[in-house]
Amino acid sequence: MDAPYSRIKVEPTSGALGAEVSGVNLAAGIDDVTFEEIHRAWLEHHVLFFRDQRITPAQQTAFAEHFGPLEVYPFIEPLPGHPHVIPIIKEKDTRFNFGGGWHSDMSYQERPVMATMLHAIEVPARGGDTLFADMSAAYDALSQGMKDLLQGLRAVFTAAKVHGAAGLYSDADHPMAMKKDAGREQARFLHPVVRTHPETGRKALYLDLPHVERLENMRVHESLPLMEFLYQHATQPQFTTRFRWRKGSLAVWDNRCVQHYALNDYPGQRREMHRITIEGDVPR
Repeated sequence: MDAPYSRIKVEPTSGALGAEVSGVNLAAGIDDVTFEEIHRAWLEHHVLFFRDQRITPAQQTAFAEHFGPLEVYPFIEPLPGHPHVIPIIKEKDTRFNFGGGWHSDMSYQERPVMATMLHAIEVPARGGDTLFADMSAAYDALSQGMKDLLQGLRAVFTAAKVHGAAGLYSDADHPMAMKKDAGREQARFLHPVVRTHPETGRKALYLDLPHVERLENMRVHESLPLMEFLYQHATQPQFTTRFRWRKGSLAVWDNRCVQHYALNDYPGQRREMHRITIEGDVPR
């Protein structure tokens, strides 16, 4: 039986993953015992939600540092004085949002980020929810034959499909000015299609449409049928949960076994979030 929680209250969501955590005031800081309970709940539920956290960028940074060293995001200017905090903003009059489409953050790196932390500064009156999908549950539900087929298979990950010269975020109507980094945009890395979580030992599907170019030793058109099957399989409703943001909400999710999708369904309304990412390891 899992050890009980003494410092926090954990209430699982109604979906396949996720839990709301209460009894924590992140503005006041947390001690190591409290973080141990948060971390244990995070590994079990994959994404944690905290409500009514009116915290500063410095306080968000301090909380994120409990998880590990922080990543510097290469394509967006951070908040002044806070090099690890980037503003994710969609203005009222722009069409595109940031993070629309199922993906795992920064999977195009040699060492993809372990975790993402998002804090709601301004949210629309309606819309702007985020969907999350459990890649471990999706893997577990595959047939043994499909698991055998995927064993040892790797995919080519790249930032070019999103951040390259002809990528998704090259459109002039994108809500945020993106920094250019030709080296990172064009780099390609091989990661396993099924990765093993370094802390829990569970296997999870690991590939996402915005960042995967093709499967190793295959052409793009040869790769697509299998990739599209896996994308559609992994994002079925039974593997997902949906989070409705309020001002002050904070979420932290495990990119090693979770994909997410920021919905773009709030035309004429403004949304601002502050994001921090935590360094990860090489997928195995």
